[in-house]
Amino acid sequence: MDPNGAQQVISALEAIYSPKSTNEERLEAQKFLDRVKLHEESPFWGYEIALNNPANYILKHFGLGLLTNAIKKNWNDYNHEKRIALRKWVMELNYRVQKEDPRYIKQKLAYLWVEIAKRTWGEALREDDPSEEQLVESWADMDTNLTELWNIGEASRELTLIIFKILFEDVFLLDDLTVLKRITIIQPLCVMVICPMDIFATKYKFTEKWTLFKANQEGWFALWTSELNSALAQNNAEYVIRLLETLKTCLNWPLSEVIIKNDIFGALLQCFLSSIPKAQSMALDSMHILLTRPYNNDDHYQIIIDKVFNSMDLLDQVYDSLQFDPKEGIDEVKYPIVKKCVDMISCLYICVFKIKDTNNQIEKYLRLVLKATFNPSLIVSGLTLDVWCSCLRTDDFLPLLDKYVIPDLLQFAADALIYYEQIDGHISMKFAEIDFQSNSEFQAFCSTYRKRIRDIIRLISCVKLDYTYDWLNNRLNTFFSSSYGQEVLSSTFLDRKSNPYLSALSQFMIIECFINGCIRWKIWYPSGADYSEKLDSILSKLEILSNQLIALNVREPLLLKKEIQNFALFLTMLKDNVLFTLLEKIITSATMEYPEIDLEERSAEADAVRDLRYACGIELNRMALLMPESLKEIFPDLENVVVKIMPNLSYHERISFKSFLLTIVLKSSMDRKEERFAAIVDPELVAWSDESTVVGLSELPWFMERLGIVQIAEYFQKRGINENSDLLSITIDDEGKKLKSDLTKRWQTLFPVRATRMFIHYSMQSVKKDEEFRMLQDMWRPRIVPILPYIMRLLYQLQAYHDPENWKDLPIIVQTFVKYSNIERFWEAGASNKSKDEFINEHMKAMQTLRDFADSVGHIVRYTREYTLLVISAISSLGDVFFEIDEAPQLLTDSIAICKPGTDLISPGVSTHGWKHIMNVAIRPLLKNCPEESAPKFMSKFLPKLFTTLDILLCQKWAPYMNEDINVEPVVADDEDMTEEILEENLLRQLTTVVVRIMIDCVGQHSTNTQSSKGKLTSRQLKIRAIIFNDINIMAPFFKLLNHLMSFRDSKCSFNAILVMRCCLNEVLIKEDSVDEFFTFEVMKNLLSNVLCQSSFKDSFYEALNVFTVLFLTLCKEYPPARAFLYECSHGYDIDSLYENLKSVDHYRNQRALMIEFIDWIKAANGKNDDDENGHSAAENRRQEKRAATLKKASERLVKKHKEDGDILDDPNTEDAAFGSLFG
Repeated sequence: MDPNGAQQVISALEAIYSPKSTNEERLEAQKFLDRVKLHEESPFWGYEIALNNPANYILKHFGLGLLTNAIKKNWNDYNHEKRIALRKWVMELNYRVQKEDPRYIKQKLAYLWVEIAKRTWGEALREDDPSEEQLVESWADMDTNLTELWNIGEASRELTLIIFKILFEDVFLLDDLTVLKRITIIQPLCVMVICPMDIFATKYKFTEKWTLFKANQEGWFALWTSELNSALAQNNAEYVIRLLETLKTCLNWPLSEVIIKNDIFGALLQCFLSSIPKAQSMALDSMHILLTRPYNNDDHYQIIIDKVFNSMDLLDQVYDSLQFDPKEGIDEVKYPIVKKCVDMISCLYICVFKIKDTNNQIEKYLRLVLKATFNPSLIVSGLTLDVWCSCLRTDDFLPLLDKYVIPDLLQFAADALIYYEQIDGHISMKFAEIDFQSNSEFQAFCSTYRKRIRDIIRLISCVKLDYTYDWLNNRLNTFFSSSYGQEVLSSTFLDRKSNPYLSALSQFMIIECFINGCIRWKIWYPSGADYSEKLDSILSKLEILSNQLIALNVREPLLLKKEIQNFALFLTMLKDNVLFTLLEKIITSATMEYPEIDLEERSAEADAVRDLRYACGIELNRMALLMPESLKEIFPDLENVVVKIMPNLSYHERISFKSFLLTIVLKSSMDRKEERFAAIVDPELVAWSDESTVVGLSELPWFMERLGIVQIAEYFQKRGINENSDLLSITIDDEGKKLKSDLTKRWQTLFPVRATRMFIHYSMQSVKKDEEFRMLQDMWRPRIVPILPYIMRLLYQLQAYHDPENWKDLPIIVQTFVKYSNIERFWEAGASNKSKDEFINEHMKAMQTLRDFADSVGHIVRYTREYTLLVISAISSLGDVFFEIDEAPQLLTDSIAICKPGTDLISPGVSTHGWKHIMNVAIRPLLKNCPEESAPKFMSKFLPKLFTTLDILLCQKWAPYMNEDINVEPVVADDEDMTEEILEENLLRQLTTVVVRIMIDCVGQHSTNTQSSKGKLTSRQLKIRAIIFNDINIMAPFFKLLNHLMSFRDSKCSFNAILVMRCCLNEVLIKEDSVDEFFTFEVMKNLLSNVLCQSSFKDSFYEALNVFTVLFLTLCKEYPPARAFLYECSHGYDIDSLYENLKSVDHYRNQRALMIEFIDWIKAANGKNDDDENGHSAAENRRQEKRAATLKKASERLVKKHKEDGDILDDPNTEDAAFGSLFG
């Protein structure tokens, strides 16, 4: 290559950026530049270009990029002279920084400085007596060089701050692999250079050589704090911001003596009081860090706390100055600062009892938090709600709350307990438009916000019961005397978005909170001397309130439903006092006539009445569980009432009333249990062996005929419908309406799944004694065993219904119709691409068209499948009744996993959403409920097929997403932008989450808590581990699935799968060659090729590295082929030396550093260097974006308050009650 390489590079860059260049010329120039990076002279050319073109920032940036490439790719290959030369070039370029240089150039210069520092600074300190050459290469005078740089001028001072900022971020905030290899040297050096030497000497042992690395005895922290105070006095906003950017990175880790000595908290308070918005924001973050960081001296922490509480007047003043009128628009400068301010203030409540309340600091603090609670932004207000909940649960806080805030807080909570998302034009929506990316996200937040508000009312009701009772009476009297209240009492139906409806709903929710507060009082107060007297007074008040509410005579179905649910709560306190009154009210409400509504029609009003009746059924059964002995006394009367009303009830309502009677029979001391049980249960269960049921389940065509598809097809032929017809545009006629009505009645009793599930479910509630459990088993066993094949056959046909191959013999129009019916039109928060209201509106429109036939058939298929799954779950709760049936495992697997001969397809057509519910609703409970004595027999037959099925299924579904460029984080998209592909991917993540939970249910999971090296295993998990790990036929598919789960592009599931793997290793390695072979050639290979070497798995890196290290040390010692495999896949790395080095170090941190070097080698050998990108500018942008995102996460962890970590797999879409709102 031409020795004048720098000029050739400049010419190539000019060709790329010149508007006159052709595409071919640009392409050739880019190819040349890519080759330049590989040339050994490239760093010198980069230096020359950057040095000689100080004002051409495109050239300068590229030149600096060549230096970066050399340092990151070739540093280990350079000798002493080349390293020193490269460092001198970088220093010279930094010394020549200009005020005019843009920020990104300064950042690039600083980045270069730090990249060299991370590799060399202090390396000689590993030696007891380092040579002069070693000290030079270890950059012993770096602190001196930085001091020189600081003193050059304004621009160099800014550059010095950037260097320190990047260095501290890489060393203390980011998981930088280069730093991790040298962490034991570089961290103490950072501490040393920022603090006085005398303070450093009190905490660290060091040799005299360490002092060579420090230039300023007082340290940088004192200098920066002094400069910050001066800059504030001069109102030098730019300089204040630059100083804060660096100071913020060194607040969590320095010795607390440095923090206190320099009074950085006082300086930060002054920044917060300034009129510099960015400085205010960073000051808040910094104060938050100081308030939540660890302190090695309690007195130091006390000084910080006293300072902040003594500044309450100032904080209050600044909070007021940050307010604005949201009606005129959200102030985008002030609003983020308000959120940070309240977030910081909210964490102070844990310090209240640590201060001397000499100047009403506590009152001022509580009133400031209360002021923030009243903020019109739900996010801001919501930040304070946990404070009140925690304080109200702490008895020591109660006198303070009573004195300063309870009346105002109770009034606020009552007024705030509303459905914000339902109220058009509410002021909170102005803030929501900024705070939330989608409607579903806002709705989820509102739900959480209401839960906290409910807690506040409940807790206040508990601790101030008499006061709350009087307040509640006044509130209810005022409301029901108002125009809204009168409209509620005089209306049968109300618009759910109208003020009267929403206001009344709010009152009923407040009543619910009050009753729950009374229930809590019974637990909270029993040690009081006057407990009995107070309890009598409370019960008297509740009875009066109950009677007043009954007298209201509400008819609006959904409000009456809420009232009925409240009556059930009254019953938990009042028991026999109101039993008959409330029982009469619930039965009356359940059978209340709404003559103007045709319940056969699908309308909002009819749905509301059905909701009411469903709720009444639930509360009746709850009443039977709560007070069976009391109800036993009037059982004959209840039977007569039920018999009389049965003809007027729907099938579902009849089952609820029968369950009510059954629960009384089983839970009370009533005689003739077997006889009464049979009289209620057998007439429903006999339908399983009815001839029409048996025929309907025998073959799919008969099953479809039983669904009514043949009749629908005949009707479509009459209407001239063909495969090209748009069903949504064709209105349903009278004949169609009659057919739909007839089919709806048939579908109610299509299969007795609901009755079976309800009867078993309520039978197994509140089983207290083994004797009762055995009695229930004896009653159910002879009934379950004969019908189980029919239940499984039903599930089989429901699965087969989705397979397009099974439709091909049907007429074309029927095929089209069945295809329509398989389209899932359910609404689910976070998954659907419409709001709930939009979904309901579209659904209501479709009900007037022929598409309603397809929707309804699809609904009944999915509904029946869900209830069939619930039946299986319920049966599994009956002990060994299910698990001792020899055919049960095969019946179940054949029913859910229909294998297509000659293919690897399993139950084709069943959606991801459908599979999620099969696993969540049936399989997880079934595995959990399996009795220990039945586990060996059942699990050995069921688990191999289950794990194999899940492995095939997930591998097929994840295949399109396994490209390395796929983001492993869930996609967050606005509702409008959420495509079907994104929806499917989100559903796949949900399914994968459930599968990971199944794995955890089976064998447990390693704890991420540093206090506990191993997660605690339950006795059930220990039993199942023994079954799996001692049977190769189960263990093989288990680990094959787990290995794939680790590599799927879902960070949460990958992380948790690795933790599962980690907790298994000790019990399976070095016991059988085939297992060791799998871990060598499959698991280690997977870790090396995916999790450890792809940046998309960064959240799982350290747990994966731990698993790999255990495998490496164990298999290299005991399984010879492992070393050969690792040698081959690492392209010749010295595996033997690595093994010996790993064995010779004591601490895992040192092992980790050695392993990281090995992983770096693997990445380089496989060409997976993170920065090896096409197009230097694009690569730099990506690097900066990735760094910013990682820093954001790290900063959030840093200012995290004292909150409990939630379950990392916690997902409302995959947990209990997932079935509750599947369908619109």
